[in-house]
Amino acid sequence: MTATERPAGLCAGITLVNLASHAEVSADPVLSGLLTWATSFLTYPHADLGRGGPVCPYTAPSLNRRLMWAAVVRGSDLTVDQVGRYADDLIELFRALDPRDESQEIYRSAMVIFPDLTDYSFIDTVQAERKPVVVPEGLMIGQFYPGCSEAGLWNAEFRPLDCPYPLIALRHMVSSDFAFLAARREWLTAYFKRFAPAIPGPVRSSIIDRMAPGQR
Repeated sequence: MTATERPAGLCAGITLVNLASHAEVSADPVLSGLLTWATSFLTYPHADLGRGGPVCPYTAPSLNRRLMWAAVVRGSDLTVDQVGRYADDLIELFRALDPRDESQEIYRSAMVIFPDLTDYSFIDTVQAERKPVVVPEGLMIGQFYPGCSEAGLWNAEFRPLDCPYPLIALRHMVSSDFAFLAARREWLTAYFKRFAPAIPGPVRSSIIDRMAPGQR
């Protein structure tokens, strides 16, 4: 699927909009608000980040390459099951998005936004349930919402997932994701398979066993 199309999901029926499509984004206050947050926060350094560079070094390249997508799902009476079905749609659509070029895939991201949702625990629940599904594919799923307390990687006091809107985001795994994957053996397996392919499989398994003893 190219950046000029409007991919629609089969499960719950979300439609992705490319955030580089200025007319469509400008017509939707949620999409335009999200883009403003992304370009004013994620693409800039922050004093509390704990390292140099922008909060998210992939956001600006993603937007410049027309590889950032979003869908908006309105309604304040959504159930956690419905949020889960929209997340499943997001996963399905993400798998089909261009580019297939591995050198560009790290810049591809997509998200589904729930601007009227007030129970943010739904976002946490759905993210936690889908993480074991997508990580083996080399994907990462994240939860963002106002007041999200998830700590930053380089500074435990920084809150990079505190976002104006509750949303679930999907992207490809990057090398700095190790800290988010060390809790489970199968996640470490996916990480090493992606970033240490030259290491023979049995050796990778031995390394993982030593790092995560007792995890199966």
